[in-house]
Amino acid sequence: MSQQKIDLTKLSPEQLAAVKQQFDQELQHFSQSLQALNIARGKFKECLEDVKSLAKPENDNNKLLVPLSGSLYVRGSVRDNTKFMVDIGTGYYVEKDTEQALNFYEKKIAKLNRESIQIQDIIKEKSHSSLAIEGHLRHAAIRRHEELAKQNPQ
Repeated sequence: MSQQKIDLTKLSPEQLAAVKQQFDQELQHFSQSLQALNIARGKFKECLEDVKSLAKPENDNNKLLVPLSGSLYVRGSVRDNTKFMVDIGTGYYVEKDTEQALNFYEKKIAKLNRESIQIQDIIKEKSHSSLAIEGHLRHAAIRRHEELAKQNPQ
């Protein structure tokens, strides 16, 4: 992402308002991205815990309900609790053993953690910039009000 420095003192109040609006839109976008990352990370953590739980020896040959849709289930049983079909993205599934499945989800979670930290840093930076722009906007409005007061003394 390219960083461009703008001298806020040289901008008119209208320009400052436009820049602030852009920063606020960017903040909203990054906040939504962070929320999506947190949801994805939660799902991967859930998958990780499910693999750990199902891989326990006492869960071999367990009976379970298999979802066919949001409200339709069929009876099933665990045939082999050491093999898992892992969704690797865009509808592709790969069979992995327990260790490979755990490793896959741990790597995904670690990657999302790194990306989340990066986005949080961007959000902090954008928030500080937005506050600075807001301060300059207030000062510009005060200056304009003072100039108008000098031009039209009561």
